[in-house]
Amino acid sequence: MKKIIFSIFIISLFITGCFKDDEEIRQGYKEAVMPVITNLNPSFFDLADISNTYIEFTVDFETAAKSVTIEETFQGYKKVLGTYTSFPATVRITAAEAVEGIPDVTTASLALGDNFLFEIVAEAPNGVKSRSNILVNASVACESDLTGTYTVIANGSSTDPGPTPDENPAVNYESEVTLTETDVNGIYIISDFSGGLYPLWYDVYGLTPEECEGTIQDICGTLSYYNLFEPYGSPVEGTGSVDPVTGVITLEGTATAWGDTWTLVLTPKK
Repeated sequence: MKKIIFSIFIISLFITGCFKDDEEIRQGYKEAVMPVITNLNPSFFDLADISNTYIEFTVDFETAAKSVTIEETFQGYKKVLGTYTSFPATVRITAAEAVEGIPDVTTASLALGDNFLFEIVAEAPNGVKSRSNILVNASVACESDLTGTYTVIANGSSTDPGPTPDENPAVNYESEVTLTETDVNGIYIISDFSGGLYPLWYDVYGLTPEECEGTIQDICGTLSYYNLFEPYGSPVEGTGSVDPVTGVITLEGTATAWGDTWTLVLTPKK
């Protein structure tokens, strides 16, 4: 399943309208209509294909409604995108439409992490307008689809005296790892951050592969170890990349406290 880096769909509760007293609040709420937002897909502007990218969602009502207007906010600039009067309405907003009319902003100037806020203003048949309690946040991001099983070729060196000479340095050591998506966009659990080298080197101390699970982060094809400490307490740092054609991952890592280093080449298993 594809995950989207920095892509967010936020549902927030707001007071509908602005009224002077409790009676007006009750009356305004009674007369207002609230839209239902579904099918948010895609929910981000793809930086890798910014000229063709769009976000899309459906607006509908459980009761009769006169119209719905889509309002946009980007870096403090606000504008109206359009009004719909037939429901359910499919709202599609291209990146070009999102930046149109915003001073000094073009699709070419958009950067990773830029965020657009879209609000829905509904009008009831009696003319009462209400701002939806659903906000659509669309980030400029990239698709990430790394979940799977990989064959790993690992090369690396340990600074510990425990590994035997035929284990250290490790040359073209082959193993298998899995990458599993998490609930955080672009963050994956890697079953063995060292590509099998830590269990190879440190089984002498009773280390098992299950103790070598870690996390990596993918930001538009650039990888890094994420908030990771190896089993003996050292922070793990390192970076890598994904080949967009083959899906092959290269990843370099270092246990910064000890100086152990490794290079991994992960090839997706078919």
